[in-house]
Amino acid sequence: MLTDDEILTLRATVIGGKRWPDDYTVIWRTLPIGRIMLAPGLPPHVPQWRWTCNFYGKPGGGGSGSGDDLDDCKRQFREAWATLRADLTDADIALARQMQR
Repeated sequence: MLTDDEILTLRATVIGGKRWPDDYTVIWRTLPIGRIMLAPGLPPHVPQWRWTCNFYGKPGGGGSGSGDDLDDCKRQFREAWATLRADLTDADIALARQMQR
């Protein structure tokens, strides 16, 4: 069971004031930590959904991948985030918060 400060939420991605359909920013403790989105224009024989997991100051982040649907990407993202989160220090989190301002 996750505590409230460990819950991941999805927020519609907004770029330049425009909201993108089927494109979500993943939020942890008010910090953006990645995206999950439908990737239009891909050939129909490849997975249409993509995800990326990252954290400020952590080169390479938690990785990226593709999935069959939103739920598949959310599952994969949670696994990648758990690995990345385990290595974050309080100093890493403080720096990310400072850079968010």
